Amino acid sequence: MDKRWVTIFLALSLSACGSETVRQSAFDIEQRRQIQQENAAKEARVRQEQDQLERTREQQRKREEATKRAAQSGVPMIRPLEANRLKEQLLANPEDTQEHPGALLAERTIYYEYDAYNVKEEYRGVIETHAKFLQAHRDLKLRVEGNCDERGSREYNLALGQRRADSVKRALTLLGVPASQIETVSFGSEKPKATNHDEQAYADNRRSDLMYSGPKSASQ
Repeated sequence: MDKRWVTIFLALSLSACGSETVRQSAFDIEQRRQIQQENAAKEARVRQEQDQLERTREQQRKREEATKRAAQSGVPMIRPLEANRLKEQLLANPEDTQEHPGALLAERTIYYEYDAYNVKEEYRGVIETHAKFLQAHRDLKLRVEGNCDERGSREYNLALGQRRADSVKRALTLLGVPASQIETVSFGSEKPKATNHDEQAYADNRRSDLMYSGPKSASQ
């Protein structure tokens, strides 16, 4: 073979190898860019969850400090009103009894489906009864406590429990209850109602508890 053709052949081979190297390098750069974007998104989600957890802890810490200060200063402590007492107050009005059976007021728990926080239609009567009672007793306050089953991370359960408590508050405020009359808090999976590790226990722990206290003046 002519030496000139050998030289041309070698030049073309080297050129092809160089092009392949350039393509491979561009592919590696794009892969690294995608990985960096995914890592940045994950870090942002983690930071958001940590911020939410810190806010929840700070709110709980402030409530605990307020309770301690009240106890030290001799201010009467807020005591939850008994369900029967609340039921008796509602039953005192016959019209209320006809429209909203007093038994509904004794129902203090809203249950949820797995990984959900919307208030189901079956609790409409319960929500309406409590809304009516709160509007008639503005000196009372309601604390809605959101809870989860043990599945999921601590941070996720705290956030889900807060959404569950907030969903009850939103339903009540839409019915005319002042937002200032309702407090929400999340316990995540740290306050289980059932301690077993089966589906029934999980269902019992996916809930929001309605806790009454009052009157307002006792907490100020």
